[in-house]
Amino acid sequence: MSRYLVGIDLGTTNTAVAYVDTASKAVGGPKLNTFNVPQVVAAGQVQHLPLLPSFLYLPGQHDLAPGSIDLPWKKTPPDTVGVFARNHGAKVPGRQVTSAKSWLSHPGVDRSAPLLPWAAPPDVPRLSPLEVSAKYLRHLVEAWNAAHGRKPEDYLQEQTVVVTVPASFDDVARNLTAEAAKQAGLKNVTLLEEPQAAFYAWLGTHSPAEAGMLKPGMRCLVVDVGGGTSDFSLIRAGEEKGELTFARDAVGDHLLLGGDNMDLALAKAVEAKLPSGRLDAAQFGSLVQACRAAKEALLASPPPPSFPVTVMGRGRSVVGGTVSVNITPDDVKAAIFEGFFPPAAFDSETTRGARAGLQEMGLPYVSDAAVSKHLAAFLRQHVPTGDPVDAILFNGGVFQPEVLRERVVDVMRPWFDRDAAKWDPLILTSPSLDLAVAWGAAYFAWLKHSGGKRIGGGIPRSYYIAVETDTPGRGVHAHSIPVLCVVPRRMQEGDEVKMPSPVLELALGQPVLFPLYTSTVRGDDKPGQVLRLPPESLLPLPPLHTVLRGGKRTGVKQVPVTLAAKCTEIGTLELYCETKEGNRWRLEFNVRDVLREPTKEDEEADNSNALIDVFPEDRVQLAAGLIESVFGDTPPATEASGSPAPTTSELTKLIEAALESPRSDWPTGLCRRMWEFLEVNAAGRGKSPGHLSRWYNLTGFVLRPGFGDPVDRYRVEALWKMITTAASAPAGNLSGGKKPPIVPEGGADYWIMWRRVSGGLNAALQQALFTRLRPALLPGKGKAFSRPPANEYAEMWRAAATLERLDAKTKENLGAALLRECKKSPVPVYAFWSLTRLGARVQLYGPLNSVIHPDIVEQWIEELLPFTPGNESEKNGWLFCLSQLARQSGLRAVDVTDLTRNRVLGVLRSHPCPAAWKRMVEEVVASEGEEATRLFGESLPIGLRLSSSS
Repeated sequence: MSRYLVGIDLGTTNTAVAYVDTASKAVGGPKLNTFNVPQVVAAGQVQHLPLLPSFLYLPGQHDLAPGSIDLPWKKTPPDTVGVFARNHGAKVPGRQVTSAKSWLSHPGVDRSAPLLPWAAPPDVPRLSPLEVSAKYLRHLVEAWNAAHGRKPEDYLQEQTVVVTVPASFDDVARNLTAEAAKQAGLKNVTLLEEPQAAFYAWLGTHSPAEAGMLKPGMRCLVVDVGGGTSDFSLIRAGEEKGELTFARDAVGDHLLLGGDNMDLALAKAVEAKLPSGRLDAAQFGSLVQACRAAKEALLASPPPPSFPVTVMGRGRSVVGGTVSVNITPDDVKAAIFEGFFPPAAFDSETTRGARAGLQEMGLPYVSDAAVSKHLAAFLRQHVPTGDPVDAILFNGGVFQPEVLRERVVDVMRPWFDRDAAKWDPLILTSPSLDLAVAWGAAYFAWLKHSGGKRIGGGIPRSYYIAVETDTPGRGVHAHSIPVLCVVPRRMQEGDEVKMPSPVLELALGQPVLFPLYTSTVRGDDKPGQVLRLPPESLLPLPPLHTVLRGGKRTGVKQVPVTLAAKCTEIGTLELYCETKEGNRWRLEFNVRDVLREPTKEDEEADNSNALIDVFPEDRVQLAAGLIESVFGDTPPATEASGSPAPTTSELTKLIEAALESPRSDWPTGLCRRMWEFLEVNAAGRGKSPGHLSRWYNLTGFVLRPGFGDPVDRYRVEALWKMITTAASAPAGNLSGGKKPPIVPEGGADYWIMWRRVSGGLNAALQQALFTRLRPALLPGKGKAFSRPPANEYAEMWRAAATLERLDAKTKENLGAALLRECKKSPVPVYAFWSLTRLGARVQLYGPLNSVIHPDIVEQWIEELLPFTPGNESEKNGWLFCLSQLARQSGLRAVDVTDLTRNRVLGVLRSHPCPAAWKRMVEEVVASEGEEATRLFGESLPIGLRLSSSS
């Protein structure tokens, strides 16, 4: 049993550690201690402070003198966290990591990919949000061990540790937090939601008599606004055997809205006053940090009359380019009071639309910044009767200034004032808003250790998987989603539920995906219940997936399974498929497939395409028969009518005739059915060069763009395995002992296929494909190289340009080679299109971390602007390329400068070109179908919409 019970508040802005020493004998309850964290506060200076600022600084090779960031337990570390990282990092644009916790909950990026610092120049190494979070925790581990680790059993790794997370963190973010703790070496970790921790802190720092101010039946609202998130919770007081108890009634949905947004909004307002105009991404990041300090000073009581905000210049103009402006308390109140805590009616709705600059740093902040509106929506949903809450507990660094706590109460007062009585809530206060969550986590650990009463209520969400039903929704259920409840709300941690029905027939060895949803508003649904629910009551999560592996000799292709769910003791969710025999397969969260908030256009498109994805099965089987007759094992024979079997050149036209539909009209679902038949008959592609060409052509077409359907990832991986096995395996190495088909790798059709489906390859497979392309596209100096035929060489370039998951440096090298091609006369047909895909500000599917830095793209634009097209095709390719390189994404760290954009606009306006090309450079606009088609290189399956992860 561990001696210390430790609570860690891993905050967006600050991290804190508290603990209970079980060896000390405290009277009347545990003594909550704060661990003062040793950290570098200035070059060569270390101090022990109660807060560790959640900032990471990555020094350049010559940024600091040797020993500047040494720690007592570590010499010459590669980076530093804490006060010095916050203060010094703000002065060195592009080398400071902030808001890692917010990135950890970002569904639009691969959270395990290296993408921070977000605004870093190309030469700065990047880390993933997961790695940064682990670094903060590892610093705590090393600092604790240096202070307490006289014996190995006192190391932090050996203690009971509670790490807090926002109540609104989804299960992927929770699992990643647990993984960060594991990477830091922590072994015994439990996750606790921050609003609960804040309430535990209030209980742990007040006497039983003071806690008795909350009477049975009273409802306490916890308003927790931290650096990156806003959380609302309702906790109800009760009574059991004469003792006061507490249970959580409700928790709000995920809101990426907090102090970071307020700093951004203030920085935008200050930037407008600067004589230098718009700042670049790195300078703006420094301005945000300066505005954070100004905000804290000007909201204090009493505030200074003004506060200077300074932004350093860059490069040779570091001193001369430095600008400074004074801001006043009124400036701060205008930005924060009216922007984030405006007066709002109880029935006011939040708005959806442009994020108005709050997405500057790349994070998907909520569209409506009014915390007061989100709070009203939460209470309206969970207290529909409009009954007033009895008490309020404020938490989070945002509420350090008393004026903001008073502002929230003033905004809420009209909601609950009655003629007979004015609303006068009990305001619960903690001794320290900065330390409350860490204290509460340690107090929770002590309650678990001692068997004390904890907050009840179980998990705050119910979980569902999407299912198919025989009956379509009608009337009010026309647009509802059929789902199966797998985890009920209020299920207790540690409990497991098994659903005897429905029984699912799943294929062994085949991928299984379950679309997953969660809800905070449905409290009465039961496990195993099939329901039709309105989309607005559900929040989509990354799908669950697994592959059911069976014994090699079982001979069983289908296996009946049921579902089971477990809420773990550490606060994460686990789902399983089970057989009657006891076999169990865990369903894993797909954390690498990014999600985005569905738009109104998506919903309308879903409705319009709902019926066209179904083709008569008899026609589909006719098409299957045609594919088998060409690629199947049996030799071609004459048909029953006496006519010869189709040739490879006739196959596509015959399939179109069988389906009574041109292939340009085939919807996504039908295309994927065609792949099933091509996959089964893949061995026949090696019969002749004509068979190979037709198989590549059809496969690429029906699997394009490699994503869009939940199972596409597995389909494309199966294609990869099939192709690479056939190219490398010795005879007899395939299933069944058959010789692999003699399939040469390469040829124009081969690369066209990969261009079409490359979006379904993960980063590792895209890199593997590029490794095959590199010798032809980027031959090393002095190396003998035989260039492929012109048409194959062109398709190799196009295929390489579609690999959006390649690292930015590789893309830069490809772009440099293409720029040389663009200076030839005539320009090769592939050059402008390939350069467009590589340097696009808004990618078709790639993650944010793979977008080439705008400094590099500006160099490309500089070289392209003087180009004189020799014909209409060159002119269109050149202008479209410029429009995509200078396009506005709305992300400062991605977009080129205003000066460069205006130069591109001048060129676009001087040549006839589509108005949409100019508009995307002038303003932030959504991608249109025609533009996506041009970027992709051909039309997309009907019903499939490409959307950028950025």
